[in-house]
Amino acid sequence: MINETNRKFAEMLFRAPAAEAGSNAEKLLNLRKGMQLRMRKRRDSERTVREAARPFRHSSAAARAIS
Repeated sequence: MINETNRKFAEMLFRAPAAEAGSNAEKLLNLRKGMQLRMRKRRDSERTVREAARPFRHSSAAARAIS
């Protein structure tokens, strides 16, 4: 019961708002969704470039750095 309530509450929190009344409201929502998707893809590609540019570390040194 509690898990179901938490799931429903989380869905309500993160659900995109419904389109407002008006001719361009839905177009604006679609534009924003597209912009968010492009930003997410760009962030992922920038992260990949940064990780590729990092100098190689030995795995044991990396494991010690994480701990």
